[in-house]
Amino acid sequence: MTEECKPLDPTAFGLFFVALVSLPLALAGFMNGMGIENEIMAHVGKLLLLGGFFIFLASYFAYKAGSNFGFIVFGLVALGVFYAGYDGGDLYISLTLGIIYLICLIWSVRAHTLKTLTIILLTTALVFFANGCVVEYGADWSWLFLGVAAILNFAFNLYLAFALADEKLPCF
Repeated sequence: MTEECKPLDPTAFGLFFVALVSLPLALAGFMNGMGIENEIMAHVGKLLLLGGFFIFLASYFAYKAGSNFGFIVFGLVALGVFYAGYDGGDLYISLTLGIIYLICLIWSVRAHTLKTLTIILLTTALVFFANGCVVEYGADWSWLFLGVAAILNFAFNLYLAFALADEKLPCF
């Protein structure tokens, strides 16, 4: 198999989709937190539903590749993203999901995965904590919290996805 045709790491596949769903949340968080009128959240639910499906596929592909960590974590992320798209979430479900991602963060440290992946689990937890705050309080600070958490999640996911996909960027 040539270099150009080798299979893409299923982790990179999943990370690209997590980045994809994080960016509109970041934009909505910043814009809503600054009082700028926008329609992002009116449409993001459908993107989250589709993104959740593709993140689930990443979980399945990780399973087929023998990656227990990738299978479980992407499965949990798929559930959270799909749920947020389906229902919008609420404070307690979002807190529960955030806590689960923090538990995965502990597993990540114990399993000696890439530091970037551990940071992604932290930013994912923060996105769900922020989403719960937005749904519960809707205050400017909660939207800005979502914006910061989601843009960090976007950046770290995108970086690691590219690093794994092209194997030329260093993986930290």
